[in-house]
Amino acid sequence: MGIIRVVSGCGNLKTLDLTCCRFITDAAISIISYSCPNLVCLKLESCDMVTEIGLYQLGSRCLMLEELDLTDCSGVNDIALKYLSRCSKLVRLKLGLCTNISDIGLAHIACNCANLTELDLYRCVRIGDDGLAALATGCNKLTMLNLSYCIRMTDIGLKCIGNLSELSDLEMRGLSNITSIGIKAVAVGCKRLASLDFKHCEKINDLGFWALAFYAQNLQQINMSYCNVSDHVLCLLMGNLKRLQDAKLVYLTNVTIQGLELALRSCCGRIKKVKLQRSLRFSISSEILETIHARGIKIRWD
Repeated sequence: MGIIRVVSGCGNLKTLDLTCCRFITDAAISIISYSCPNLVCLKLESCDMVTEIGLYQLGSRCLMLEELDLTDCSGVNDIALKYLSRCSKLVRLKLGLCTNISDIGLAHIACNCANLTELDLYRCVRIGDDGLAALATGCNKLTMLNLSYCIRMTDIGLKCIGNLSELSDLEMRGLSNITSIGIKAVAVGCKRLASLDFKHCEKINDLGFWALAFYAQNLQQINMSYCNVSDHVLCLLMGNLKRLQDAKLVYLTNVTIQGLELALRSCCGRIKKVKLQRSLRFSISSEILETIHARGIKIRWD
C-alpha cells in the first residue's frame, strides 16, 4: 500500500530503488508498471515475493527500462525472463542468485536485448554453455559479465565468450570445469579485457597463464588466487602484462617464495596494489618489501 501511494502520483519517475523491500509483491510491481511507464532504473534486489506475474506487467509497460536489478529474487524464472526480454532498451541486468533461471530464459534475453552491456549471473547454477552461446550471438555489446560459481560452464562456453570483442570485465570464480583451453579462448578473443577474476579455477595450468601473458595485454586487474601456476610462468605473466596495476596472488600453492619474489620484481615498476598471503609476510625478503613500499605499492595481506 505504501508503494502504491508513492508511485500513483509520480508518473514521470525515472529511478526507483526498492532493494531489500522483502514484502513487495506482484501487486506493487503491477501498480509501478501502470503508474511509471517512463521508468529507466528499477532495483528489486532481495524482493523474493516478486514473480513472473509482476514481471509480465513490467515487460509490457516499462519499455524504457535500461537498468534492472533482480539479484536474489527467487521468484524469477525463465518465464519471467521471457516477459522481461520485451524491455529491449536494457543496458544493465543483474540476475545474481536467481537460481531458477536456465539457458532457456537467458536465450530470451539474448534474442531481444541487443543493447545489454552489463550482465550479472553470479551463482546462477542452472546457466550453462548453451546460455553463453546465445549471449555471444545476441549480446555482442557486453562489456561486463559475471559468471562466478555458474558451475555448469565448461570450456565450450568460454570459447563462446571469446567472441565478445567488447568485453572488458570478466568474473568467473569457482568454475571447476574450466581449463587452460577456455581461458586461452578468452585471452585471444577478448582483446579489451581489463579486469579478470578467476579465483578458485583450479584446472587452469601454466598453458592458460602463458596465453594470458601473451594475448591479454590490456589487463589492469587480475585475481588468480588459489590457482595452479608455476614460478616461471608467474614471473612471465607479471613481467609481460605492462598495464597491470592490481594483482591478487593468494594461496598459489605451486609458487615458491623465490618465484614470488621474482614475479614481484618483474612488475614493481608499474603495479599499484598487490594482495598476498598473510603467512608469507615474514618469509618475503625485507629488500623486496622495502622496494615495494618505496615505489608506493600498496600490499594487502590476506
